[in-house]
Amino acid sequence: MEDIKIQRAGPEDWPYIKEKLQKYMLDAADADWRKFFIAKNEGRTVAFGRIIDHGDYFEIGSLGVDYYHRGKGIGIRLLSFLVEEAKRLDPRKEIYGVTHRPGFVEKAGFEEIANAPEALECKKSKCLDPSKIKIMKVVH
Repeated sequence: MEDIKIQRAGPEDWPYIKEKLQKYMLDAADADWRKFFIAKNEGRTVAFGRIIDHGDYFEIGSLGVDYYHRGKGIGIRLLSFLVEEAKRLDPRKEIYGVTHRPGFVEKAGFEEIANAPEALECKKSKCLDPSKIKIMKVVH
């Protein structure tokens, strides 16, 4: 696996994150560089994601990996890091994700659920093809 360093994003990372949010059609609501973590390989940002605090629960969202760095384990490392960081922030809160790649997030301990918080159901309904979107929850 590549030498990956995960860290909080800085203001210099914001142009990259904004571009990729749009390119990958990821959730950009309330997006701000201060809310993101990035993965770097040899000093170059190759992935990003954030923890969204909904008050009663966390959502891991807006996770993206550069096209040429996919399939190398970077995404799952970042996703697992974000899950652990959310648990560290408040171990009592449940952790959710809204995804079109359920098999990927299952590797980090997520399972598909039938009943999700309303705000997440609303996100699902705004997608181009809601039938392909799954709401997942970390099983502790």
